[in-house]
Amino acid sequence: MLELLQRFAAWLMNRVRVNRTEHVIQDGVPVFMKRRRAGSRAVIWFGNRFLALARSGIRMFDRADEWMEWEAYCSRLLYPDRRGVRIGPGETVSVAELPGTSFRQLVRRAGTDLQPIVAAARELRRAHQLECSCFGAAWSHGDMHLGNILYDREAGRASLIDFDTRHEFGTDQTQRHGDDLKVLLLELIAIHDEKWFQLAAAFVEEYREASVLHELNRQLFVPHGFARILWYTRTNCASLGRTEQRMLRLREKLRQMAAVTSN
Repeated sequence: MLELLQRFAAWLMNRVRVNRTEHVIQDGVPVFMKRRRAGSRAVIWFGNRFLALARSGIRMFDRADEWMEWEAYCSRLLYPDRRGVRIGPGETVSVAELPGTSFRQLVRRAGTDLQPIVAAARELRRAHQLECSCFGAAWSHGDMHLGNILYDREAGRASLIDFDTRHEFGTDQTQRHGDDLKVLLLELIAIHDEKWFQLAAAFVEEYREASVLHELNRQLFVPHGFARILWYTRTNCASLGRTEQRMLRLREKLRQMAAVTSN
């Protein structure tokens, strides 16, 4: 019964969207306009209560103005060379259209091409080194699933998108960075075939920040209670037994990397 409840909650959470996105042209520039959905405040209120019970360390924005400012701030911080970031009119944010394909789509249809995942690790490491005035420390994403990374094959470059969620202020930056990696890797762990390990191994090898990988190793466990429901959403309701086996394999990879670094 508990497993059915967890699966239903995970299914529901994966389908909740507080913003909708339109593709428009502004001043001759193609942009994505994001705006709050009707009724989103109630969804966010309940969502944040759940995230607090799950001790997730992240939150959605209760106020639209806070979300809009964060979305624009992150876009400008990470990609200052790209035009098209604008707040308003109303509860909307316009951000430049970025070239590329969602990593979620790439992982589902691709073989074991490691170029995209290596580019993603490189880009996330770069972003994690940027100083964020809001945190007074290094920046972090807060919802680093595969759908929030684009890969431009022609340029060989990955980009991070969708800044709708933020880590809680006061959380250590290494813990926040470890959480970003964990969210991404849990989705890789959940894919059906064995290419998951090649992709995950390539990612951590390219990211290679020892303190963050140590923190990631500490976070790779199956939680209990409300946190277990959030876990199910991040692993797409994958078999618990399979998930645990794969986590052990990934943790062993992290231990091997740490041993090589210490020597």
